[in-house]
Amino acid sequence: MACAGLVLLTGCGSGTGPAPREGKAITTPGIVSYKTGHNGYSRARIEAAGAEDAAIVAQFDTDPTTPAGYRNIIELTEARYRETMFIEVIAEVAPDTDSTERVVRVLRMTADQAPFDLRARDGSTLQPTGQFYFRGEAEVYASRDGGELLRGRGELVNLTVNFDTETVSINIRTPFDPSLGSAVETEITALALPFSVMTGQFGGTVFMTTRSEVDGAILSVAGVLLGHMSGNEAGLTRLVENLTTSGLFTIGTAGEPFSARGVFWGGQLNPPS
Repeated sequence: MACAGLVLLTGCGSGTGPAPREGKAITTPGIVSYKTGHNGYSRARIEAAGAEDAAIVAQFDTDPTTPAGYRNIIELTEARYRETMFIEVIAEVAPDTDSTERVVRVLRMTADQAPFDLRARDGSTLQPTGQFYFRGEAEVYASRDGGELLRGRGELVNLTVNFDTETVSINIRTPFDPSLGSAVETEITALALPFSVMTGQFGGTVFMTTRSEVDGAILSVAGVLLGHMSGNEAGLTRLVENLTTSGLFTIGTAGEPFSARGVFWGGQLNPPS
């Protein structure tokens, strides 16, 4: 009997089936990636703390008491993501003029994503095909000409994973809208980033554009992005829409007219009609 559907299984029926793909290598200087020892999640991490901050950062790992003047400014606890990801942004904060907190410095950013599991119930290896779509949220922490840090809050507008071309396309936006707590307009639009079909990892070079609220000038600055996707047989065979994704990006350097770091996360959408 022939295999049917959008996902083929290696060794379907009594035949040998297609050979598993090897997956592409993902290179993202400035963002480290490894498997965590405590739960096997795929980690993306940006370390921005200096030696003088080591004790502060370590306290977040070992002591539930938040150090005065510092906190994890993103605590992702939504029920739909709780079982598949952990997002952390450790920052130095200070009181703002309207009794809110202002982000002074970002010390560490982490996006941990649950495993990408290609094992099928019959012991074969899944060979997903087709496209999967994601939408979610994003935050950016940016600086112009070395000035104070600006926090942007916005959307993971779209992320499309294409298993056939082994690529990811992504669009991330934050508006300039102080009423929403977003103080900087940014956008990343990247097409055909390398995607490893064996690990769920993706990333590479991206460009972020930003518009000045003063004179409307638009800058485009290069950087890198690293993300991971969680998946298992149920989601990859489209029995349920349960795939999730998260990642980090770093743009420019402190000496450039514009620099930024950011995080994104989201869940699977039904295919567009």
